[in-house]
Amino acid sequence: MAEMDDYSGPFKPDLAFDDFSKEFLLKLMTLWQFSWFHMSGAWYDAIRARFGFHAANDCCVEAYKAVAERVHPRYAKLANYQPTTVREAMKGLQLGPDNSTGGLFPCEYEFKSENHVIMTVIQCRTLLSYEREAPEMIYPSCHVLEKAMLERHPINPDIRVTPLRLPPRNSPEDIACQWEFRLQE
Repeated sequence: MAEMDDYSGPFKPDLAFDDFSKEFLLKLMTLWQFSWFHMSGAWYDAIRARFGFHAANDCCVEAYKAVAERVHPRYAKLANYQPTTVREAMKGLQLGPDNSTGGLFPCEYEFKSENHVIMTVIQCRTLLSYEREAPEMIYPSCHVLEKAMLERHPINPDIRVTPLRLPPRNSPEDIACQWEFRLQE
């Protein structure tokens, strides 16, 4: 059977992902990424409405850390890499739904060595949204949550993550943020 570029035909009770074309699957993955962020935002908003700003921020950090600890080792296993160096561990940042691979968070990497990497987030749609609509979210998201998440993404607990530049920014043309990853010898 030919690969499907959409699902416009009849309902298929035995549908499998390999029924679809690569192009369709890439579009679907982008939509899943969009859905991940909207689910996260809706969850945060519900906690904030019910229990307040600080409780929502605390719960958000706990939830993201738990997901990273439970799921990120699976990316390494699935993709067949060992996060023993910082360079290898950076692969984990490229594979999850909140990845640096697509257009949501374009990044540049400066590899000083196998165990020392500077990651610059050129643009962050979340930050753009916060700058426009919710500036009070910049500190808890960019300074607290992002650091906690980036410490868990590489899987390797010996990798230290240090923020080098964080918002607020002087202008929308500035980078979103910059982080240093180093393996503790």
